[in-house]
Amino acid sequence: MASASVPLENESPVEDYSTFQSIMRHVMSLKDPLVSILLIRHPPVRTSVEASNQRQVPLHSGAKAMLVCQKNTDQFTLIVLPAHLSCDTKKIAAALGVPSSKIRMATEDEVRRITGCIPGAVPPFGSLFPQNVQTLIDGKMSQSTAHPPPLTFNPQVKLFSTNDPEWPNDLAHVTLPEFTDHERNDCINFNIGLRTVSCSIPFSDYLRVLGENSYSICDISK
Repeated sequence: MASASVPLENESPVEDYSTFQSIMRHVMSLKDPLVSILLIRHPPVRTSVEASNQRQVPLHSGAKAMLVCQKNTDQFTLIVLPAHLSCDTKKIAAALGVPSSKIRMATEDEVRRITGCIPGAVPPFGSLFPQNVQTLIDGKMSQSTAHPPPLTFNPQVKLFSTNDPEWPNDLAHVTLPEFTDHERNDCINFNIGLRTVSCSIPFSDYLRVLGENSYSICDISK
């Protein structure tokens, strides 16, 4: 299992590269057209505000991914909403067809088990987790897009490279698609399985990667 080395005291916790690598294998398999995707590397972030500041993009364009569970079951659902909003448990329960009293947030251990990621790194791709889960996307997400991170990065941020250690070895011969239109304003931004790597992707391409029948779009925020 690919992962970083064990951290020293006060360093960031160990991250497993596997979910990031699985997502990138899937992204790179999509053709005609290729997925427009921009990957950047930055210092570790956990909160939406921290991530937005590192990416230099509006907070609302962040796609916040939260794992919920139906109590006394092993049924998990990924909730995706604009980073400046909060999830509404009653609306989530209604979308799932269960009482709101049956919904709880997943524990940190459950997040690791289901997503393969640590909190703060969870990407909005429930269908690509080690344990496939349905994704509920808030209807406001498609109107919360913005520009991708500017190429004039702050000194701590740089473009991700296929030479970076997290990149899958079996894709060593593959070149990332060139992200040419930095003026577009239809992108959402999120951590893609690692606290140190963010992704910017047009909302329409995000849905392509997620996969038809793997998500529902509904009102789940407040």
